Amino acid sequence: MGDMMAKRRAFLDIIKEKGALVLDGGLGSELERYGCNLQHKLWSAKILMDQPDIIKKIHISYLAAGADIIQSSGYQATVAGFKGLGYGTEEAIELVKLSVRLAVQARNEFLEAKATGALTLRGITLGEETPDGVRYFSEGALPKPLVAASVGPYGAFLADGSEYRGYPDVQTEYLEVFHIPRLALFCEENPDILSFETIPSYDEAIAIARAMSDPYTSRGIPGWIAFSCKDGHHVSSGETIIKCAEMIDKVRPITGIGVNCTKPEYVESLIKDIRTVTDKPIAVYPNLGESYDSETKTWYGDPASFVDYVDVWRNAGAEIIGGCCRTTPEIIGDIAKKIHK
Repeated sequence: MGDMMAKRRAFLDIIKEKGALVLDGGLGSELERYGCNLQHKLWSAKILMDQPDIIKKIHISYLAAGADIIQSSGYQATVAGFKGLGYGTEEAIELVKLSVRLAVQARNEFLEAKATGALTLRGITLGEETPDGVRYFSEGALPKPLVAASVGPYGAFLADGSEYRGYPDVQTEYLEVFHIPRLALFCEENPDILSFETIPSYDEAIAIARAMSDPYTSRGIPGWIAFSCKDGHHVSSGETIIKCAEMIDKVRPITGIGVNCTKPEYVESLIKDIRTVTDKPIAVYPNLGESYDSETKTWYGDPASFVDYVDVWRNAGAEIIGGCCRTTPEIIGDIAKKIHK
């Protein structure tokens, strides 16, 4: 039990020492930039089956940009989802775990490349020659970046956009049963952090808190719960972010709280609401500012001046800042320049 507590303390110590950490950005939109077709029930998890090297390349691009934390490609990866495509149970389990393994491999390759003075890795430019030697674009980032296992909501498994509405007819106990075995698989790969993201409701957060409270499932790995929010004060299903934060504040295994897949203009007030009830670290990684059509699986509207919000979010109390859908390594690089300066 002491070792389990040590993992969480170590994560909190890193945040305390650095003051703020840079999270990576969107995965799906980057996969599309590489020509991947995501019009599929498994969305980005489909690429785990078909083109895992592209996922690794995207991880490296965010590390090169200065991310302190990269998130795995497990958001929509489930054993049931892969079995529905004809994979056997063991194959499906390995694909779920592969999402974390690829991120760890990308992190290790990145560190090895820098240790040898390499300027490129898998076609990604890591730095440049200067009169004083190699300058890496990731200067100021953690010496050993962290890997977060992305754990998507029940709505991502349904693939019907309900992670932006909630599912009032689904019992909390059922959501807990959904999360526990998948969480256990991610934890077998020993990520540094667990990132439960785009959680639409208080009830699903309760289910996750219960799953994380089982030390044999979570193995003491720190984690945050990030909510999708419909405005500056409420999560997608309608409960206040304050109600959610009050609950998370009481659950020791949940190390932080966050907001993701939300419009940037809502984030400052959400942070301020959270800060009224908890001192736990806050992670924010909104969308670029456009709106999502779950029927056509496309984005529409105008993007925000994303990087201009960074100082606002920091001043409001956020310690971990990155991006979600439609944000790019270039945007994360601009965030890193602000935070690592």
